[in-house]
This record gives sequence, structure tokens and C-alpha cells, in this order.
Amino acid sequence: MRRRSFLSALATATAAATGGRTFSRRALASTDGRLSALEFDSTASLLDADYAELTDETIVAVWAEDTATNEDGDGDGYGVVYADSTPIPLVASERGVVGFGAMLVDDGTDWQRGNEEFVLNVWDAEVDGEVVLWDEGHGQYYALSEFSEFRAYAEDNGYDVRATSDLAADLDGADAAVVTSPSAAFGSDELDALADFVAADGALFLHDQSDYENYDETANLNDVPGRLGLSFRFNDDQVLDEIRNGGQEYEPTTESFNDDFDYFAEHEGLGLDPAETYTVPVTEVLDGDTVAVDLDGTEENVRVLGMDTPETSSNSQYERTQEWEGIEDTDHLETWASRATDFGKAELGGETVDLRFDPNEPVRDAFGRLLGYVHYDNGSGSRDALYNRRCVAEGYARVYDSGFSKHESFWNAEAAARADGVGLWAESAPENSDPIRNRDVDDLFFPKAASVRAADGRIDGDRVPVFAESTAGQEGGDVSYDRIPLVGVDEAVRVAVIGGELVDESYEADEGYAADTSTFENFVFITNLIDSLSARTGDVLVDGGHGQFGATFGLSAEDAAYYGRYLEGQGIDFEGVNALTADNLSRGRALIVTTPAEEFTREELDAVAGFAEDGGAVILVGTGWTSDEARGNLNAVASALGTDLQLSADRVTDEASNVDDDPTVLATTDFDDRFDLFDAYDRSESGEEGELTIVEIHEDAEGDDWDNLDDEYVVFGNDGDSALDLTDWQVRDEAEKTYTFPAFVLDAGAEVTLYTGEGEDTQTELYWDSGSPVWNNEGDTVYVSDADGTLVVEESY
Repeated sequence: MRRRSFLSALATATAAATGGRTFSRRALASTDGRLSALEFDSTASLLDADYAELTDETIVAVWAEDTATNEDGDGDGYGVVYADSTPIPLVASERGVVGFGAMLVDDGTDWQRGNEEFVLNVWDAEVDGEVVLWDEGHGQYYALSEFSEFRAYAEDNGYDVRATSDLAADLDGADAAVVTSPSAAFGSDELDALADFVAADGALFLHDQSDYENYDETANLNDVPGRLGLSFRFNDDQVLDEIRNGGQEYEPTTESFNDDFDYFAEHEGLGLDPAETYTVPVTEVLDGDTVAVDLDGTEENVRVLGMDTPETSSNSQYERTQEWEGIEDTDHLETWASRATDFGKAELGGETVDLRFDPNEPVRDAFGRLLGYVHYDNGSGSRDALYNRRCVAEGYARVYDSGFSKHESFWNAEAAARADGVGLWAESAPENSDPIRNRDVDDLFFPKAASVRAADGRIDGDRVPVFAESTAGQEGGDVSYDRIPLVGVDEAVRVAVIGGELVDESYEADEGYAADTSTFENFVFITNLIDSLSARTGDVLVDGGHGQFGATFGLSAEDAAYYGRYLEGQGIDFEGVNALTADNLSRGRALIVTTPAEEFTREELDAVAGFAEDGGAVILVGTGWTSDEARGNLNAVASALGTDLQLSADRVTDEASNVDDDPTVLATTDFDDRFDLFDAYDRSESGEEGELTIVEIHEDAEGDDWDNLDDEYVVFGNDGDSALDLTDWQVRDEAEKTYTFPAFVLDAGAEVTLYTGEGEDTQTELYWDSGSPVWNNEGDTVYVSDADGTLVVEESY
């Protein structure tokens, strides 16, 4: 499906389905018992008493992250814009009065964030008593009825929360009061009453909102801290964060807490415990990858994690054949969508299942659906069958390339289903896919670009095949250029660094982008770049195991399906890989790593370095719109590979040469033609052909052949100049006993021994797992055919 388009269309439908949750579970927290990132939906910032930047750290409890900015959202000229170097405050606390830039705990909040725990902590720290009044006497939209879930939660924790239309009159006997954005101003008597209340140790909580479309009524709210003589005020602005957010830039998330305030400990919250198993009845199977369950009396939709079935006819406009290897027929996919739904109903309808979550995935998606594994009883008497994987293994679904931890197992299941033509894959014929967009490179576009550099400063121009146009400029960073480099190449270690996500499908017109970018040759360029650096054949792999899927920067295979379709037309597979092990990388010719939100382990870095040493290309793809941490993670990979290439800490824009009049999506034709990267991709020159030879046939095992199968073997070598992909090749004898190679690449100059017996496959040893001898001691013939059935080599003895 079109992930971004489909999810946007889904938002309205799922919002209603997930409302009214009343269950209480532990919300997601960090491992040290401290709350993790809070989400500030539609938030304002705070100022000091003179309406200047608030820099007094003694009263600021929460700041936005350093990737956030603020703006005068309604354009009335009253907003104060913070300097890039000044942290933006979102919560201030002084003398029992706490100012929040956002509502934080209104109904529909994602409780997995822990916002309710944070606000409850604030109440616990500031309120000396139980009675909390909620002001509804000043025309507030955000009345207490908009906070029904939090109200129940607070009352479960000992508070008595009451609405009032006459706050001043009801303060006597209250211990705290809440004021949300007031559309009617407070009178002087009311302000005096609030001042007396705070002076008598009453707690006061003020909630503002962003000034988007001027709904915030900031001046009315600021009358309160003004009368109380506090050191903070609310800003007439909105805070945005393109990098760290809850799905939209106006939903900034932050972990920038001031631990001098006792506000950040973990509580029992309203979110589900991601480590717990929930046993729930299935109330409805909506389609093959979505079921409804009854969770503590609330109906919840569960998006079955890690796989994707075809779209049903009602959602067929969101189907993308690019995601289905070798399948172009949407009618075929619709047929299998119905069959997947029928399979789900047959397996799960009316069943009680165990719902579990993945440590690498959020509990809910962007629109409130649970993301889970569905375990059920498939006749064994226990709920040990995993519905998610069964759908993939039986050909009803493909792997959905997010960051889930079972990705490798699911990928193996899909690979087997595709190889055997199971289910919907019976119509898959990638070898028949026509080439697309393959032509000489005339121009490239770089979305949200950064420049590249060397570790010690400017990169030598001789290492740069692509520059920005002369009209481009840099913002930030500590290395400046007259001619800005966008791609750097280090041929010695088979590494390139690209300062823009050239294959991001969100810039495709079919995904809703305003311009037609299919006229650019990004796909051709990056494929030529891979080919120029790699000495291997096999798949183009893209890393999805370091938070790329869930980040606003970075790409997984799920975000680059159109490039996958281009490669398919060139006879190259494009696959996501989450576990960067030597075995997983062995099937690749290249690994693309886009800006990783999470750092690589030492073992992963060693595996990637070994892959490059064995002839694999590593393409590191960055963006200027990322966090310092993620940029550092990408540059750490570069360093581990032995290159001095780095992604710069800048942003490159171009007011003159760009796509759709957007300076952040620059276009360029400034190429160095000394690099052989700008012709249409020619697969015949890509080093596809190694040369398979039979080095040795050891047909006569020592002793009884039946008792010593591992002493019967054939040794194969690759005498070609490049790696040879043997995946799905077959070895047979004259009696038609047949062995099929697994996903396996034999490097140039390497050998592999195929033993008749059983064992664990490695890069140098493969096992037939035959229960009997294969090779006739009196004479036989070894035949080897490629994946298309063409005889490649034979040898008789």
C-alpha cells in the first residue's frame, strides 16, 4: 500500500475506533525508571516576564529538543522567535504555578508516551490535597469533558477533579486549579482571587496551546502570571520539530528534562505494557492483516505486525504493484486480498488469541491501532502458532519492512514462498519485468540535502562526482564551499557518502508529491555508483534495523519501493535487512545505510566492514534534516569502514535550481564526467557473470559410503573476476538427484564444498542433507544449472 497516503486517509476512521480507552497499564518508560520522550501536540513556548527569551534554568522544567524551532504561526507579529542557540522552554514552574505550552493530556493522547504520568507527577509534587478545580467559566474549548480519560486516571490516583463555571467563588476549599486557554479575559477580582489562592499555597496549572489559526488566546492567559508576578509568560507562537516528533512536525517530542524537578519518574499509566502478553478474544477479522479484539472491555484494532496483505477492492487505490516482486496485475492482488481475509477469518474468527508486542516497534501506529503479534491455537492445544508469519509462509502476505525484531525469520519465509510459487507468488515473474526509467543521467534531485566532507575538512574535488549548482547555499556546519559537494567516493574501501535521500518514494507523484520526479535519473545514478564500487553480484540491501522506518529521516526498504521496481527491471533484487550479520550480508552486492536513528554495535560494524573487504559496496545516505546523534551514527559507520568521508552538519538549499519551487529539494546537473556514472545502467557490464568451475569430485567416501556421507563431496570454484550469485542454482547427478543452492554468493576466487551429508551451512561449506550417497563410485556426471534452468557446467568421471 502507499504508506503515507493510506495512513493519512485512515486517520479519521481509526481515531474513532481507538477513543474511550479506560484500561490502566504501565506506560512505556526508559530502562532507568525515568519517563521517556513526552509529546507536546500543538504547543506554544514560554517567555520571560519581559516577553523575551526565557533562559532562567531554575524555573524551566522541560525544553524542546535542539532540533525544534518556533514560529509566529498566526502571523500577527506577536510571537517571539527563539535564536537557534537558545533552548525553547515548554514547561515552567515557579511558586506552585506550572505553565504548560500544550494541553498534554486531552482525550486521544497517545498514552504510550507517558504524558499522563508526567502531569500526574506535577500534580503530586505541587498539590497539597485532593480537590482540583477545572475552570470552565472563561469560554474554554478545552473543558473538563475533553479530558475524561485523564480525569478518571487522576481520580484513580486520589484526586477529586471538579468542573467549575465560577472559579473565583469555588477556590475556597480547593487545593489546585487548572486553567486552559481562556477565550474570555479574567476580571480583576478573579485575578486577585487567584493571587490570594496561590499565596495560600494553592497550586495552579496553566495550559496554553499553539497560535495556529489564533485559537490560543495567549493574552488572556498571560494576565494570570502577570498578576501573580511570575517570571514566565506564554509565547504567541507554535513550536515545530521536523526531526523528533509524534508523526507531524507540530507534535514535537522531547526528553530534555530538568531533573531538579521531581516530575519525571515512572508511574502506573494508561498505556499498555509492551512486555506483557494480553489474552484477548477476536471480535472481528477486518482483513488479512487487521483484526479487532476486545481488550479490557474496549474494542481495539490490531494491525498484524511485520506483514502486509494486498489491499481489498475498497482500498485498491492504495495498492502499489512496486511492493510485490514480479507482480503487475492488480486484479490478481485483489483476488488474493479476498483470500487473505478468508484465511484470517478461518484461522482467527471467534478465537481467543495471545497479543504480544515487539521491542523494536511502538505499541501503536500513528493512528492508534495496536501493532502486535497474534498467537493462536492452530490445533495443537496451545496458542503457539504465529498468525503473522503463517500469512507470509503460505503466500497471503509479503514482509512489511519496518524495524521489527523477527524480520529475518519473516524474510526467510517470504523467500521460500516466492521460490516455490506459493499462494499469490505463483504469478510472480520478476524476470519478465520491463526496465523503467533507465536512461542517461541528465539531472538529479537531492531532497533536504547536506554537503559531504572529509574528516579533517573540505573534501578534494577529485573525489566528488556530483556538486550542487552555483546558486545553492549552505546553512550551518563548519566547512564551507564555493562549489558544494553532494556525493563523495572512496574507491579504495568501496564506500560512497551521498548528502540526500535519492530514492525516497515520498517524492513520487503517485505518492502525492506535487511534481513528477520520474524525469530525474536518481535511480540510474545510484545503481551505477553501486556497480562502480562493488566486486560482487547479488541483491541491493537496505538497512532497516536502526530506527530508519520510524524516523522522519532515514529510509527502510518500505520507503523506497519505486527504486526496488527499477532494480527489478534490471534483474536485481532489492531487499531490506535488519540484522547486519555476515550471513545476511553475504547475499548482497551492496548495502545502503540511510541516516540511522540508533547507533551500530561493534559486531555490526565489523560485519559491514567485512562485507566491504569481501567486495561489497556500502552507500551511506544522509540528509541535512536530521539530529546530531543520527548524523554521528552515520559518520561512525563511515569511520569503521576506514574512510575519511563524512556527512556535513549543514543544510544545502537552492532558491533557483530546485523541484516544485521548493529550495529544500535542490536539482543539479553539475557532474564530473570523469566518473563513469552518468550513462544508462548497462547490466551486461555490471560484472554479473562469474565463472563456475568444478574443482574436485570426491565420490568415494572412506569406508561405507552410507556411514560417511560427509566424506562424499564436490568442490566448486569461481574463476571469474566478480562474485557469482548461486541462489536457486541446482546440482544434480545422472539419476536426477537434485540439490538447490540457498541464498548464496560465491566470491571471485573463492571455493565452496558441497557435502552429501548433514551440517550447518557456511560461506565455505554447504550440506545436501541427503540421507543416502549421491555420487556413483563407478562413474557419474555432475550437472549444474542456473536459476533459469540453463546448464552452466557439467563434468563426468
